[in-house]
Amino acid sequence: METQGPMEKLLENLHHVLKALNKTLNSLPCQTNPQLNQTNTRLDPTNKDDNAYIFILFVMFLFAVTVGSLILGYTRSKKVDKRSDPYHVYIKNNRASVI
Repeated sequence: METQGPMEKLLENLHHVLKALNKTLNSLPCQTNPQLNQTNTRLDPTNKDDNAYIFILFVMFLFAVTVGSLILGYTRSKKVDKRSDPYHVYIKNNRASVI
């Protein structure tokens, strides 16, 4: 009796699943899309998807503004403190007295 590795068994199971799926899909009756039969779908003035690209661009613009503001806010919050900051002046003066 030949033992199969885990990969061979996985591939065999996948092959059986794909065969069953193919058999199922081939037995289904074809459904026709009524919009595919129309030749002037894009030229139809009552088409509701005419402004879909504007919506997509608007969402992309909002995403870009949000991400840009987050990046800008993060980088500004991580600025190096100035040397004239009172904390740095105190540390600088006390280091000399400790040594």
